[in-house]
Amino acid sequence: MTLSPGAWAKPDRPRRAVGQSQESRAGGGISCTAREQVPRGQLGRRCLRFRFRCRLREAGEMLRARRGRPGAAFLLLAVAARAMAGAPTVSLPELRSLLASGRARLIDVRSREEAAAGTIPGALNIPVSELESALQMEPAAFQAVYSAEKPKRDDENLIFFCQMGKRGLQATQLAQGLGYTGARNYAGAYREWFQKEG
Repeated sequence: MTLSPGAWAKPDRPRRAVGQSQESRAGGGISCTAREQVPRGQLGRRCLRFRFRCRLREAGEMLRARRGRPGAAFLLLAVAARAMAGAPTVSLPELRSLLASGRARLIDVRSREEAAAGTIPGALNIPVSELESALQMEPAAFQAVYSAEKPKRDDENLIFFCQMGKRGLQATQLAQGLGYTGARNYAGAYREWFQKEG
Protein backbone atom coordinates (compact mmCIF):
# COMPACT_ATOMS: atom_id res chain seq x y z
CA MET A 1 0.00 0.00 0.00
CA THR A 2 1.45 3.35 -0.98
CA LEU A 3 0.56 6.63 0.58
CA SER A 4 0.57 9.92 -1.17
CA PRO A 5 3.06 12.52 0.10
CA GLY A 6 0.25 14.57 1.66
CA ALA A 7 -1.12 11.67 3.68
CA TRP A 8 1.46 12.16 6.46
CA ALA A 9 0.55 15.82 6.97
CA LYS A 10 -1.32 16.66 10.15
CA PRO A 11 -4.96 17.56 9.64
CA ASP A 12 -5.95 21.17 10.18
CA ARG A 13 -6.71 21.78 13.82
CA PRO A 14 -9.81 23.74 14.76
CA ARG A 15 -9.38 27.38 15.53
CA ARG A 16 -9.73 28.33 19.17
CA ALA A 17 -10.28 31.44 21.25
CA VAL A 18 -7.01 32.48 22.91
CA GLY A 19 -7.91 35.58 24.81
CA GLN A 20 -9.36 33.55 27.69
CA SER A 21 -7.11 32.71 30.62
CA GLN A 22 -6.87 29.16 31.97
CA GLU A 23 -8.45 30.28 35.24
CA SER A 24 -11.53 31.70 33.51
CA ARG A 25 -11.93 28.54 31.39
CA ALA A 26 -11.81 26.52 34.61
CA GLY A 27 -14.55 28.66 36.09
CA GLY A 28 -12.43 30.82 38.45
CA GLY A 29 -10.41 34.04 38.39
CA ILE A 30 -11.04 37.03 36.18
CA SER A 31 -12.97 36.62 32.97
CA CYS A 32 -10.78 37.67 30.05
CA THR A 33 -12.50 37.18 26.74
CA ALA A 34 -11.27 38.16 23.31
CA ARG A 35 -13.23 38.54 20.12
CA GLU A 36 -10.49 37.53 17.75
CA GLN A 37 -9.89 33.91 16.76
CA VAL A 38 -6.24 32.96 16.20
CA PRO A 39 -4.93 29.65 14.75
CA ARG A 40 -3.19 27.35 17.25
CA GLY A 41 0.53 28.09 17.54
CA GLN A 42 0.16 31.55 16.04
CA LEU A 43 -0.49 33.77 19.04
CA GLY A 44 -0.37 37.35 17.93
CA ARG A 45 1.07 40.24 19.90
CA ARG A 46 -2.38 41.60 20.64
CA CYS A 47 -3.40 38.33 22.26
CA LEU A 48 -0.24 38.10 24.38
CA ARG A 49 -0.67 41.69 25.57
CA PHE A 50 -4.29 40.91 26.44
CA ARG A 51 -3.27 37.92 28.57
CA PHE A 52 -0.54 39.98 30.27
CA ARG A 53 -3.06 42.67 31.21
CA CYS A 54 -5.30 39.98 32.73
CA ARG A 55 -2.41 38.70 34.87
CA LEU A 56 -1.62 42.23 36.04
CA ARG A 57 -5.24 42.75 37.00
CA GLU A 58 -5.24 39.52 39.02
CA ALA A 59 -2.01 40.49 40.80
CA GLY A 60 -3.44 43.91 41.65
CA GLU A 61 -6.54 42.35 43.21
CA MET A 62 -4.43 39.97 45.28
CA LEU A 63 -2.28 42.86 46.53
CA ARG A 64 -5.33 44.90 47.48
CA ALA A 65 -6.77 41.91 49.33
CA ARG A 66 -3.56 41.50 51.34
CA ARG A 67 -3.47 45.19 52.20
CA GLY A 68 -7.01 44.94 53.50
CA ARG A 69 -6.11 42.39 56.17
CA PRO A 70 -6.57 43.62 59.77
CA GLY A 71 -2.92 43.00 60.68
CA ALA A 72 -1.49 45.01 57.78
CA ALA A 73 -2.04 48.44 59.35
CA PHE A 74 -0.60 47.25 62.66
CA LEU A 75 2.47 45.90 60.88
CA LEU A 76 3.06 49.24 59.15
CA LEU A 77 2.75 51.08 62.46
CA ALA A 78 5.15 48.66 64.12
CA VAL A 79 7.75 49.16 61.40
CA ALA A 80 7.46 52.95 61.68
CA ALA A 81 7.71 52.83 65.47
CA ARG A 82 10.78 50.62 65.26
CA ALA A 83 12.46 53.07 62.89
CA MET A 84 11.71 56.01 65.20
CA ALA A 85 12.73 54.11 68.33
CA GLY A 86 16.39 54.25 67.34
CA ALA A 87 16.30 58.02 66.76
CA PRO A 88 15.48 60.21 69.78
CA THR A 89 13.81 63.48 68.86
CA VAL A 90 13.76 66.98 70.27
CA SER A 91 10.77 69.33 70.28
CA LEU A 92 10.84 73.03 69.50
CA PRO A 93 10.39 74.16 73.16
CA GLU A 94 13.18 71.83 74.26
CA LEU A 95 15.40 73.04 71.43
CA ARG A 96 14.81 76.66 72.48
CA SER A 97 15.83 75.79 76.03
CA LEU A 98 18.97 73.93 74.95
CA LEU A 99 20.05 76.74 72.65
CA ALA A 100 19.46 79.37 75.34
CA SER A 101 21.65 77.45 77.80
CA GLY A 102 24.30 76.68 75.18
CA ARG A 103 23.91 72.92 75.66
CA ALA A 104 23.04 71.97 72.04
CA ARG A 105 25.23 71.38 69.02
CA LEU A 106 23.17 71.90 65.85
CA ILE A 107 24.00 70.33 62.49
CA ASP A 108 22.06 71.32 59.39
CA VAL A 109 22.16 68.36 56.98
CA ARG A 110 20.49 70.15 54.06
CA SER A 111 22.37 71.13 50.93
CA ARG A 112 24.63 74.19 50.99
CA GLU A 113 22.17 76.05 48.78
CA GLU A 114 19.30 75.38 51.22
CA ALA A 115 21.40 76.41 54.22
CA ALA A 116 22.55 79.59 52.49
CA ALA A 117 18.90 80.62 52.05
CA GLY A 118 18.34 80.41 55.81
CA THR A 119 19.15 78.20 58.78
CA ILE A 120 18.85 78.02 62.57
CA PRO A 121 21.36 80.41 64.17
CA GLY A 122 24.54 78.65 65.28
CA ALA A 123 23.99 75.56 63.11
CA LEU A 124 26.88 73.93 61.25
CA ASN A 125 26.04 72.89 57.70
CA ILE A 126 27.16 69.36 56.74
CA PRO A 127 25.09 67.95 53.84
CA VAL A 128 23.77 64.48 54.63
CA SER A 129 25.62 63.09 51.60
CA GLU A 130 28.98 63.83 53.24
CA LEU A 131 28.02 63.40 56.89
CA GLU A 132 29.40 59.88 57.30
CA SER A 133 32.85 60.79 56.01
CA ALA A 134 32.82 64.05 58.02
CA LEU A 135 32.11 62.26 61.31
CA GLN A 136 34.98 59.85 60.63
CA MET A 137 37.55 62.59 59.93
CA GLU A 138 40.40 63.42 62.26
CA PRO A 139 39.59 66.52 64.34
CA ALA A 140 42.21 68.62 62.55
CA ALA A 141 40.90 67.66 59.10
CA PHE A 142 37.33 68.37 60.21
CA GLN A 143 38.38 71.80 61.47
CA ALA A 144 40.11 72.56 58.17
CA VAL A 145 37.10 71.57 56.05
CA TYR A 146 34.20 72.91 58.14
CA SER A 147 35.91 75.67 60.15
CA ALA A 148 34.43 74.25 63.33
CA GLU A 149 35.33 71.83 66.09
CA LYS A 150 34.44 68.23 65.36
CA PRO A 151 31.57 66.86 67.52
CA LYS A 152 32.60 64.41 70.21
CA ARG A 153 31.07 60.98 70.48
CA ASP A 154 29.91 61.69 74.02
CA ASP A 155 28.25 65.05 73.25
CA GLU A 156 24.87 64.94 74.98
CA ASN A 157 22.80 66.99 72.55
CA LEU A 158 24.06 66.61 69.02
CA ILE A 159 20.96 67.71 67.14
CA PHE A 160 20.45 67.12 63.42
CA PHE A 161 17.81 68.80 61.30
CA CYS A 162 16.83 69.29 57.67
CA GLN A 163 13.94 70.96 55.85
CA MET A 164 11.13 68.48 56.56
CA GLY A 165 12.56 65.87 58.97
CA LYS A 166 13.45 62.90 56.77
CA ARG A 167 17.12 63.69 56.18
CA GLY A 168 17.48 64.69 59.83
CA LEU A 169 16.22 61.26 60.89
CA GLN A 170 18.61 59.59 58.45
CA ALA A 171 21.53 61.66 59.79
CA THR A 172 20.64 60.87 63.42
CA GLN A 173 20.53 57.15 62.76
CA LEU A 174 23.84 57.34 60.88
CA ALA A 175 25.52 59.25 63.73
CA GLN A 176 24.22 56.77 66.29
CA GLY A 177 25.65 53.95 64.19
CA LEU A 178 29.04 55.66 64.36
CA GLY A 179 28.93 55.86 68.16
CA TYR A 180 27.50 59.36 68.72
CA THR A 181 25.20 58.37 71.56
CA GLY A 182 23.74 61.84 72.11
CA ALA A 183 22.54 62.23 68.51
CA ARG A 184 18.96 63.49 68.25
CA ASN A 185 16.63 64.57 65.48
CA TYR A 186 14.74 67.85 65.48
CA ALA A 187 11.61 66.35 63.93
CA GLY A 188 9.92 69.70 63.29
CA ALA A 189 12.90 70.61 61.13
CA TYR A 190 13.68 74.01 59.67
CA ARG A 191 10.14 74.34 58.34
CA GLU A 192 8.72 74.50 61.87
CA TRP A 193 11.52 76.78 63.06
CA PHE A 194 10.94 79.21 60.19
CA GLN A 195 7.17 79.27 60.77
CA LYS A 196 7.40 79.89 64.53
CA GLU A 197 10.74 81.60 65.01
CA GLY A 198 11.54 83.12 61.61
